[in-house]
Order: sequence, then C-alpha cells, then structure tokens
Amino acid sequence: MNILGIETSSFSASAALERDGALACEYVFASGPRHNEVLVSVIDRILSDCGLEKKDIDAVCVSIGPGSFTSLRVGVSTAKTLCYCLGSRLVGVSSLEVLAESAAWSGREVRVMTDAGRGEVYCSFRPGGSLEMTEARIVSPEAACERVAGKTVFVGNGASKHAKLIMKKAGGNAVFLPAYLNVPRASACAAVGKRRLESGDMDDPFTLAPFYLRRSAAEERCA
Repeated sequence: MNILGIETSSFSASAALERDGALACEYVFASGPRHNEVLVSVIDRILSDCGLEKKDIDAVCVSIGPGSFTSLRVGVSTAKTLCYCLGSRLVGVSSLEVLAESAAWSGREVRVMTDAGRGEVYCSFRPGGSLEMTEARIVSPEAACERVAGKTVFVGNGASKHAKLIMKKAGGNAVFLPAYLNVPRASACAAVGKRRLESGDMDDPFTLAPFYLRRSAAEERCA
C-alpha cells in the first residue's frame, strides 16, 4: 500500500511516502506560510523519486491541527483534492498525535506542547503504554506541566520554549527530545493514519476540515 503523508501544521512542513510498511521517501521544507508554493511540487518529486504516479497513491494521511491557520488549510485542501480526484482513501490526523508518535519508543507518558501564541500552548497527553491521546486543549504552560508523576517525555516547540519552566515543575522527571524530533513529520502522520486505515476508519474528502481549536483573530474581532 502506498500512503502519502502530509504535514503542514507549522512553518516547517513535510511530505512523505510510506510504501508497503516502510518509509520510502520524505522531504522537509521550511517555507513559512508559503507552503502552497512548495507542497505540490514536493509531492510530485517524491512520487518521481519512488517511480510512482499520482494514480498509485492508495491513501493520503494529513495533519489537521491544531496549528497555523494558513498552513493547515494548504495541507488539508491539497489532501482533499488529491483524494477526490484519485479516489484514494483519506485520513485526518491530529498534529499533536503526530508529535507524540516521535516518542512512542519511550513507553513513558508523553506530553505534547506546541506554541499557541498569547502565552499559551496547545496540549495533549499520551499515557505510558497507550496509543490514545487526551483531548486537545489550549492551556497555560504551567497547567501543561502540572502533576508529573514519573519520567515524562515533553515534545513540541512549546516544550522547547518553556523548558526551564518544565524543569522547575517536573525536575528530573522531565525528558526532552532533540530539536529534529520536536517538529511534526509527515512520516509520523502516515504511521498514525495507517492505524486508522487498518481499522477501517477514514474521512470524507467533502467534509474533512482543519481542527483550529481556537478562532482566528479576524473571527474574534467580528464576534
């Protein structure tokens, strides 16, 4: 099965191809809010490098947020268009769950923290030994690192930004990942989405929408 992963929830984006259970190719590009100028050409390059055509894509797994409003729209709209035109299966994946996948090897509780602006973070937990994530929330950095019991892996750009606070709150129980694992990756998105595909769970290209968690500044001004 050829699974295309798309991750555009932040200013660093990526696309990857998982082929028959193995990562065949992945490109990471830091194009800021201009992902729309790069993403389609990157997907074309991946398919070319792997000797495939668009019609060979069996499924597309795309990160739906929370994250950058503009960046998420680019990834989700591209994934929906591909699946509608090709008849491929579609799976939307939480960007926080994509990050948690970076620490799946640890067997520890994973706390994902990504910068939400306004001094807050998007946060979700994955208990040790589980693949289930808690409900995504917008909280203060202090709230995100309360009640740490035992070794806990903190991941995401919010964890990096607030590392001193986390160490103060969690002490020696806080485990941090290297910088390259604090960025959500399309390969991890494909891996998470594949589990849903294997259980027969998928999304509708007509109704899948980005998960913003908070309204845009423009929407709040008009409220």
